[in-house]
Amino acid sequence: MQVFKANGKLLISGEYAVIDGALALAVPVKKGQILKVDFSDAKADSPKLFWKAFLDSGELWFQAEFHLNPLKLIDYTGEIPAKKLLDLFKIIAELQPAFFQNQTQSIHCSTFLEFPKEWGLGSSSTLISLLSQWTGADAFSLNQKSFNTSGYDVACASADSPILYKNTAAGREIIPVKFQPDFLDCLHLVYLNEKQDTQNSVQKNYRSLPKDFQWIQWIQGISEITREILKAKTLDEFEALINQHEMLIAGKLNLPRVKDLYFPDFTGSVKSLGAWGGDFVLITERKGFETYFNSMGYSTIFPFRDLLIQ
Repeated sequence: MQVFKANGKLLISGEYAVIDGALALAVPVKKGQILKVDFSDAKADSPKLFWKAFLDSGELWFQAEFHLNPLKLIDYTGEIPAKKLLDLFKIIAELQPAFFQNQTQSIHCSTFLEFPKEWGLGSSSTLISLLSQWTGADAFSLNQKSFNTSGYDVACASADSPILYKNTAAGREIIPVKFQPDFLDCLHLVYLNEKQDTQNSVQKNYRSLPKDFQWIQWIQGISEITREILKAKTLDEFEALINQHEMLIAGKLNLPRVKDLYFPDFTGSVKSLGAWGGDFVLITERKGFETYFNSMGYSTIFPFRDLLIQ
């Protein structure tokens, strides 16, 4: 049996802007996804691929069956994930033509999420990474031809420390960094009880923005804040930077800050992580903060340190 592991991700700075070259700070998280691959003992005239996907609870949430030569969907329990998997297999066949063609045995694949699927920690990017590790297909090419995200999430899937990530005309820059400031224990994650569709959010809120001189200045401003976040020595400095970051993103997207929407009377800072309006926010600690967020209906709260890979 072959076993592969991919990390989940959180984007600390650079949401949306990272697509077009802003410097972003991203962190891989301990919870990710595992792929186990086994092969049938006997050779088959018509080898098949059997896929099962399990939630973090251990529940089987999806399964499908495919012909390998030619690649064809046979049966499934969910049409959307089945067709997406088939699309991914076809892209892999383009990138690694011999991989499926040379299979003479049926293949049994099982994936295991280590976090709730609705948390948005990277069920898609971890899948891309797992398929890349298994088949040898380039993860970034596979991502570009399928989900077409900025790529920071795919980079996090195989990283073993926080990274600075930047898309450039020549490709991408991925620089491992250390993010363990003295105030790390004052940072916490709060789940907003809503899964955000990143691809839809990017298309709706960002893709239509005019790419003018002000937009270039905006990209540069986001990049500078990312650099300063890594240099921040005190919680006050960090809060000022993430507050400024929120204002820049809100102003460009013409969207309200998540703090203004949900937590206007919270005295600490609140920062969106990734697409706005869902998933997690990063908050800075204040006395009684857990009671405050619980009273607002947000009970999934844990220290940022608990997920961070260093």
